[in-house]
Amino acid sequence: MMQAVCGCTGDGDPVLLAAHELATLHERREQLLPGDTSEIDWERARLVCEIDRWVVIRSPRPATTAPMHTESIGAVIDRMAHFAALTYRALACGAEPQLHAAQLRLHELACGYDDLVNEVATGTRRLPDAAD
Repeated sequence: MMQAVCGCTGDGDPVLLAAHELATLHERREQLLPGDTSEIDWERARLVCEIDRWVVIRSPRPATTAPMHTESIGAVIDRMAHFAALTYRALACGAEPQLHAAQLRLHELACGYDDLVNEVATGTRRLPDAAD
C-alpha cells in the first residue's frame, strides 16, 4: 500500500490502483491555489467508496462481537495518500519540520492500516457502513 500511495501503480490490484489514483488526486489538490476542489474531492469520495465495496465483498463476515473501527479502509487509504502528497510537497520545498511531521504521520497510518487489514481479514474488526 505504501508503494501505491507513494507513486507505484501496483500489479493491477483494484485497491492498489485506487490508492495510486487517490495519491495523484491529493498531489493535484496540493498544487491548486485556494479555490474550488470539489471535482477532486468528488473523485476521491468515489474511489474511497470503490475501495470500501471491494473490501466488503472480499472480507469474511466479522464476529458480531467484533469492535467497530472508526473509519473505513478506503478512508484510511485516502488519508495515507494525503500524507504521502504532503511528504512530497515538503520535500520539494525543503520544509524540514513539515517533512518530518508528514513522514511520521504517514508511517503511523501505514502501521494502523496493516493492523486494520489483519483484523478485518480475521473477522475480529467490523467496518462502518459494511453490509450486515
